[in-house]
Amino acid sequence: MQSSKTVSSFSLNRVKLLAMRFFLLNQKTWLVGLLGIAALLFTMWLIPVIITSGDSVPSFSMLLQGPAMLAYVVGGLAITSRIFHEVHSPTTCYQFLTLPATTFEKFGAAWFVTTIGYTLSAMLAIVLLSFSVEVLSALIKGSWAQFSLFNPLQADVLKSISSYLMYQSIFMLGAIYFVKNNFLKTVLAYILIVIGVLITVGLVLLIFGLSYQGDVSFNVQLEGISWLVPESLQFVAWFIFSIILLLLTYLQLKRTQVA
Repeated sequence: MQSSKTVSSFSLNRVKLLAMRFFLLNQKTWLVGLLGIAALLFTMWLIPVIITSGDSVPSFSMLLQGPAMLAYVVGGLAITSRIFHEVHSPTTCYQFLTLPATTFEKFGAAWFVTTIGYTLSAMLAIVLLSFSVEVLSALIKGSWAQFSLFNPLQADVLKSISSYLMYQSIFMLGAIYFVKNNFLKTVLAYILIVIGVLITVGLVLLIFGLSYQGDVSFNVQLEGISWLVPESLQFVAWFIFSIILLLLTYLQLKRTQVA
């Protein structure tokens, strides 16, 4: 009875152990993916250097920062969509479901690994990649005057990180809801939902516009209504939406745990 109460109570230590378990089970796949993306980005920088015989050496920020942040977002969403793959496999689901931890701890560990842990690791990897590129650039140029490391605290990078954290909640729900091809099914579901919302809004606006006759005209353009929703309000709406999706993910995981 006492042990049952102990497991039912929240424990940060168990969350830490579960997060480490997620990492150990997926470390080979994640490491291969990280090295593959790093090699691809480095090749993107190296090709123009070779073509120009070193006469033109692009900096990391000029050539690779954009692709690196895109890889960070897409890679994180791909990892998130596979974080609950154990639950959907008949040979491994019992191992995950019978772990001596609460559903909230399992959910919290998965969220921590795919958000905080992944973001910190990805930013460190990008910093190391920028260091390698800038060192080689300085050696080729024979000057260290333009040496500049990637700064993860600059505004556009922080904006990309915040966008990832918001979209990540969508793919986390897809990870527990879909059984196979979670990433592709989540992307498809997101596109269909967006199209459905746009069609619904368009029909409502059309009906509303047709209800007026005579001198009143109804004309709405996306560029004309963007200013109606302040960026801060958009952020709050996305934040609430993300919390709702995470809650649905937790409830779905809890339902799976009970089943």
